[in-house]
Amino acid sequence: MKGGFNLFNGKFFRENEPLFSGADLIRFNDGIRESFCAENNLVLFARDNYNFLLESLAAVELPVPPEWNFPRFVNDVSRMLNKNHLYLAAKVTIYLFPGIAGTEYFMATEEIPAGFYPVKEGGILIDFYNDGAKGTSVYHAYEPSSRALWSMAVRASGPGSKTDLILFNNKGFACESTGGSFGYLADKTAVFPSQDSQGYSPPVANIVRKCAGDCGYTIIEKKEIKRDDLLNADELFLIDNCAGIRPVLGLYARRYYTTGTNIIAVKLSERALRDQVFNEPI
Repeated sequence: MKGGFNLFNGKFFRENEPLFSGADLIRFNDGIRESFCAENNLVLFARDNYNFLLESLAAVELPVPPEWNFPRFVNDVSRMLNKNHLYLAAKVTIYLFPGIAGTEYFMATEEIPAGFYPVKEGGILIDFYNDGAKGTSVYHAYEPSSRALWSMAVRASGPGSKTDLILFNNKGFACESTGGSFGYLADKTAVFPSQDSQGYSPPVANIVRKCAGDCGYTIIEKKEIKRDDLLNADELFLIDNCAGIRPVLGLYARRYYTTGTNIIAVKLSERALRDQVFNEPI
């Protein structure tokens, strides 16, 4: 049987075993929450994900958990996947939050389709989110700065609607997607939100940029991405730290090609596969 165990501060607990009270939700809200992929018990792009977690902790001024270093990180993931009999592909979610004696961490996992960021056929239909904007924050590139906005966007979209949305900063420029980032292709350029666009940028976004460059695209990072920039693009895709590249078939009333997007997605899958050669648990 797969699943059944979570990891809390390096120790296993059954999923139905009570660990937290209602008051603990406050601690969770003061921490960070990120997800990443693992294949064959190994974290994909492990060093990128670990460094991003460290940067997130620094942004919200949380200390690194005691004795929690890179080897401990990859070994914790490997131990948990083995314990849950998830030997192929898995999504791992980690929470790091303030505790009584320092920062604590909690990991949960679930099975996902194998394939090192498998290339998605077809595409998804998405829309703009117009009922809220992302505020200015010193940690705008990290999950806590977007948590409330993502929740509002998903609730506003309603069941059965387009829950994947393009979100805007407080100056009216597109900066991220619900739970991730985005990029678009125009002629032979690949355009992404820049660091000062106020958008959330998951670890895999930097790797996607490299993949686009490997495919011959000129990489441009823009602070001010307008609605018309996206509506006039040749192709549009979302970037998710667990799903990788998600081709967009349509935004609002606009329809896109996905040829270049799929080529970049193949390059990402190849990079993820090669990454495992250098990503063995210590």
